[in-house]
Amino acid sequence: MGAVLVAQVRTGRGKGYRNRLAAQGKIPAVVYGKALGSVPVEVSLRDLKKVLGGETIKGKLIDLKIVGDGWERQEKALVKEMQHNPLTGELIHVDFHQVSLTEEVTATVPVELSGEPVGVKKGGVLEHFLREVEISCLPTALPEVIKVDVSSLDVGDTIFVRDLPIPPGVKVLADPGEVVATVVEEEKEEEKPEEAS
Repeated sequence: MGAVLVAQVRTGRGKGYRNRLAAQGKIPAVVYGKALGSVPVEVSLRDLKKVLGGETIKGKLIDLKIVGDGWERQEKALVKEMQHNPLTGELIHVDFHQVSLTEEVTATVPVELSGEPVGVKKGGVLEHFLREVEISCLPTALPEVIKVDVSSLDVGDTIFVRDLPIPPGVKVLADPGEVVATVVEEEKEEEKPEEAS
């Protein structure tokens, strides 16, 4: 695993406390888990972003060092939920879920398209519908992203969930018939009379 994120057990609550945390570059968070119950913590926003690799994605497995008053323990944890400020988009709260490396977890993983489809070179348009997919696997088998090569797609071709390149040990929980991406013909302007005035 990569860097360890330190989570300090927090005792304060309320708006004033959150403002003090923000002034220190920290945000409130909660760690849930069978072995822990529910532990309110605070984490450095900068360190969190570093551990997440700059991307605030759910379902990422991290090393979490929980530090209390005179004690500490290290756990593997999944980033389960993230709350963002609706005005600034800045991360303001995170839920971590402590996991066992021998028990399967459910996570949401981004679906990334790569390559330029043949159909786009012919003037078609690539439409990306499914941008993340729910999966189940052991934490050690958790992919950070599922990449799909779309370069062979022609106009009218579609990639479904069942076509995704899923790593060994990973089960997809989404409908196999759900559309991930497709290449469609570009709409001609004259086909949209409502825009003509």
